[in-house]
Amino acid sequence: MELKIIRTDDQVTQVALVGKLDLAGVQQIEMKFTTVVASRGKPAVVDLSETTYLASLGLRVLLLAARALSGKGAKMVLLNPSPAVLQVLQLGKIDAIMPIATDLAGAMAAAGVK
Repeated sequence: MELKIIRTDDQVTQVALVGKLDLAGVQQIEMKFTTVVASRGKPAVVDLSETTYLASLGLRVLLLAARALSGKGAKMVLLNPSPAVLQVLQLGKIDAIMPIATDLAGAMAAAGVK
């Protein structure tokens, strides 16, 4: 699992998760993801288009970050998950907690970024 930092500025944090978000993947990125995404307190867009697998531990990482951002008045939006990852998100009802967008403009709008 790789965490790519795409944008961090005063408006938004944008990252991409590449690979499998399973036990090994979570161990590789959890601390950095939390620091980059949740600790900043800015709206976040998390690109899942190259995430090939999402396990329950990966869901936990996403949920904890979204909860931390919500406590700071910011949203986390998931961008363009692959069909397999989208199915896991929908089965876990994550789409009711975090918006899911299919394009960057929609993700930025859902996150409240102008």
